[in-house]
Amino acid sequence: MAEQWMTSALTWFVRMAAACALAAPVMSPTGAAALTTAAAPLQPLSLTGLALRAGSDPYTVPLSAEYEQVGMGGVLSGSDRTALPGSEDAGCAARAAYRPLVPVSTWFCWDAAVQGDKDDLPHSPWAPQGLATSGEAQLGGTPIGSEHRALITSWAWLNSPDPNTPDYRTNSVILKVVDLDDRRYRNVLPVWVDSQGKLRRVYGHGGGLAWYGPYLFMTSSSNWNGYSGPDSTRHTIRVFDTRKIYRQRDGGGGDYRYVIPEVRHYVTPILLDFVSLDRRSSGGASLVAGTYKRSSGTSASLAGTKLVRYRFQPPPDGDYRLITTPVQAWVSTVPANPADAISDVQGVQADGNVLHLNMSAGSHPGPDPSRRFATVNVSGAASTWTIRAHTSWAYRPEDLSLWYGTGELWGLTEGEEERVVFSVRIADASPT
Repeated sequence: MAEQWMTSALTWFVRMAAACALAAPVMSPTGAAALTTAAAPLQPLSLTGLALRAGSDPYTVPLSAEYEQVGMGGVLSGSDRTALPGSEDAGCAARAAYRPLVPVSTWFCWDAAVQGDKDDLPHSPWAPQGLATSGEAQLGGTPIGSEHRALITSWAWLNSPDPNTPDYRTNSVILKVVDLDDRRYRNVLPVWVDSQGKLRRVYGHGGGLAWYGPYLFMTSSSNWNGYSGPDSTRHTIRVFDTRKIYRQRDGGGGDYRYVIPEVRHYVTPILLDFVSLDRRSSGGASLVAGTYKRSSGTSASLAGTKLVRYRFQPPPDGDYRLITTPVQAWVSTVPANPADAISDVQGVQADGNVLHLNMSAGSHPGPDPSRRFATVNVSGAASTWTIRAHTSWAYRPEDLSLWYGTGELWGLTEGEEERVVFSVRIADASPT
C-alpha cells in the first residue's frame, strides 16, 4: 500500500511531489464534495488465475535458551512501552485536521519519534500501513491471552539503511502493538526461523493486516531485494500466531527483543496490498484483499483495482487455514463520474455484501482526492450494485478494520507529521 513502491528514483520523486502537493489538506466538511449515489463502478472478475498456494514454515519456534514465550499478555504489559498522545496533547490536537471530517468516536496520535519529517523524507523511513483490531479477532473485543483491548499496525521501512540513498526495494516490516486501555505500545518484529533456529527479518511491503482468533494475516510483497526467506521472491499473505510472541530472555536484542515468528504463508497470484476479515460473509468467515492501483490523471487509469475474497476452511473458529480457491472477485471500471471511482485504494473492510473502501490521491481528477471513501453494495445482480461516495474521510488514509462489538471502523493515516489513528461508527462513515 502507501504509494506503490516502484524503482527507487521514481518513487523518491513521487513521494516528494506528493508531500508538497498535499501539504495543505481540506479542513472543513463544507469544502468536501457532496455524497453521491450511482451505479457501482465495480464488475465481477473471473476467478481464474486467482487461487492461492499454501506454503509451510517448518521452523516456527526460536531457541528456548534465548527466548521465552510471552504472548499478547507480555506485549501489552510493562513500563517500558511507549505512550501515545491524545487530543489533550497540543501536538496531537494540532493534527485533528487529518482525522475524518465525519463524526469520530475515538482518535489519538503516534508519538513524535515516529511522526516522520515531511521536509526530510529520506530520514523518515518508517511509514504506517496495515491495521487490525482485537475487536475483529474476538467478538468479546479482547485478544486471546490478554484482557486489554488492542490494535496492531504494520510499518514498512521505505528507505535503504543509508538514508541518503533511498532504495525502496528493501522493505523491512515491524509491528506496533497498542494497548487501547492505557494507550501505550511496543514494537514486535515479524521474523522467520531458519533450520538452525536463527531468527531473520520478514521483508516485503506489509501493506495490510487482518486478525482472526489468535492468527494475524499480513499481505506482503516479493521485494526482499535478494534476502532469503520462505517464498521471498513471491507475493504472499503471511500468517503469525499472536499466542506465540517471544521475548529475548536477557532483555536485549534491539528490534529482535520481541518477535513473532511466521507459522504459515500463502503465495498469491497477484500483489495484494491490503486485507480485512469479514465475519459476516455468506458461507462463513473470509478474507477480502485487494490491489493498489495508482491513478495517473486519465479516465482509464481510474479502473483496474482488483478485490478478491478467500473463505476460511470450516471450524474450528479462528484457524489460519484458507480455502485456496477464491469465492468472489471484483474489478473496478471507469465510472461515469470520477467522484465514484474505485482507484488508489488503501484499505477495504468487507461486511457481508457491503464493501467499505478508503482511497488516497494518486492523480485522481476529482476534488479532495486524498479524503475519498466509498461504500459499495454488491448483493444481487451486478446491474443493481450501488456506490455511495464522499470526500470527508481521513487525509491520506491507510488500512481499515471493523470492531464488530461496537460497529466502528478503525483506520489510520500515513503522511509524515500527519499520523493519527481513529474510529468512526459505520452509521457515520457514509452520511446520508
